Amino acid sequence: MSLVCIAGFGFRSLANINSLVNALNKAADKHKISGFSVPEDKVEHPALKALAKKYELPVYAVSEEVIKSVETITQSEVVIEKRQTGSVAESAALALFHGSAKLLGPRQISDDGLAVCAVAEGEGI
Repeated sequence: MSLVCIAGFGFRSLANINSLVNALNKAADKHKISGFSVPEDKVEHPALKALAKKYELPVYAVSEEVIKSVETITQSEVVIEKRQTGSVAESAALALFHGSAKLLGPRQISDDGLAVCAVAEGEGI
């Protein structure tokens, strides 16, 4: 089975496509991304839809319960208080995998501070 990379995102409602692209570019490095993963309450955000269209990649929604259950490298006190996870982006990136998966690094924050992205690699989404 081949490995796939999923980019997980966390972002504020004011984020735009440039915010997401900037965070993605920082996190993805030169890895080929197969899809985007976000908390289910963010899946209809216009910037995310524009990102998916730009890269012609699917968007996967992750439930709040799953987001809470995934262990993350980053432990942001603010995010723990709001979302009960250390990093929404890291959790969303890891959440889709049925088998083993790993983060390719800690989350990366967009230059405008409105979006965060983390990339996970694994088998079987």
